[in-house]
Amino acid sequence: MNNRFLCSACFSILVSGLASGSASAELAKTSYADWTVQCDDKNYCIAETSTKGSNGEAFRLKIERGAKAGSEVYVTYRPKTALEVGTRARIEIEGKVDNYGFFGLADKIYTGNEMTFGGPANRDLLANLRLGQKAAIQIEFGGSAGTLTYQVSLKGMVHALLKMDEEQDRVGRLDAVVAWGGVTAGEEIDISATSAPPTPSSSAAQSDVAAASASGEETSASRAEPPPAPRAEARDTNDPTSNLVYSLNDIPDSIQMMGYRVLDCQLDEAVPAFGAQYFAAGDVEIWIVPCQMADANVPYYMATHIPFNPSLDEWQEFETPPDFNQPNHALVNNLFYDQDTEQVTGTTYFSPNYDCGTFERHEIEAESGKYTLMEYLEKTDCDGVTGPAEGWPLKWTIDEMGG
Repeated sequence: MNNRFLCSACFSILVSGLASGSASAELAKTSYADWTVQCDDKNYCIAETSTKGSNGEAFRLKIERGAKAGSEVYVTYRPKTALEVGTRARIEIEGKVDNYGFFGLADKIYTGNEMTFGGPANRDLLANLRLGQKAAIQIEFGGSAGTLTYQVSLKGMVHALLKMDEEQDRVGRLDAVVAWGGVTAGEEIDISATSAPPTPSSSAAQSDVAAASASGEETSASRAEPPPAPRAEARDTNDPTSNLVYSLNDIPDSIQMMGYRVLDCQLDEAVPAFGAQYFAAGDVEIWIVPCQMADANVPYYMATHIPFNPSLDEWQEFETPPDFNQPNHALVNNLFYDQDTEQVTGTTYFSPNYDCGTFERHEIEAESGKYTLMEYLEKTDCDGVTGPAEGWPLKWTIDEMGG
């Protein structure tokens, strides 16, 4: 999203930060409406808000970031119900213009039962959060927990992120979350605010205001809670086991060209928003790449990459039920790849409430390496009852073919 702005209500925060000259080493918890922000002594900052889920359990939405120039920004979910690797989550952001949806899968569960999604500060997810008014987060736990929804207020989030930019000395820089500018991340700048000397008639009044302000800041600081211990080591994006990327530069050229030339994808928009995932298996990489921007139904394609011989790269095609009389398809909505079983599933929603749609499950043939459709589920009644798509009514199964 190209609309970048600072709200005028945040101006006093920005000026006070510039006047201080350099970022502080530690920020006690500071509240802005429904959000708080705090930074530890290493300047690892966390902005967060708390709410309750549809089952009444506690939930926290966090936006966190390390102090290094150009570091990734993490959007983190922390429910009470236990998360598992592969858990699917979605955030629907409500704004004044259009709603925006983002899907993600938990590739690792962090301390405190958290799943997180990292990426650059200027990606679409953060841009839409900045412009949103509230958000609904849905997490598909499966089993008896089913799918839970958490309604989150975004009131005060921009102010909290602006304070984060200030504390990490990003005001006016390209890597800021809110306070953008043209200065390159990490570039040395010397900007300080200056003010005209007060007139004699106003000196006393200004002294009183300054004293009152200082007193208020001391009182607030004394009540603030200490920041939590940093978890920066859990966010090391150089970890060789990490398999989620948000930059096109990290995707092999041959895999990109499949999307651009064959499938007419908009990778420059979809990859920064949703991220591409790869799985290494010996000399082969399996890539799951988002093709287009979408709200409920994000189409992905799956491709095999041979690093030492990219000419052998190929994309996978998936079957449709025979009575549909439709050709195989390379794009699968909300595609999920199970690395252990090599199964591929896809879900297409008929409603923004995620209470109806279709679900397809494909298994790989060991000899050919191709996928076979095993079952196709469909729920046509959009009745407001949500739950795992795997529980929808069966419409077709390979057993009908005698397989």
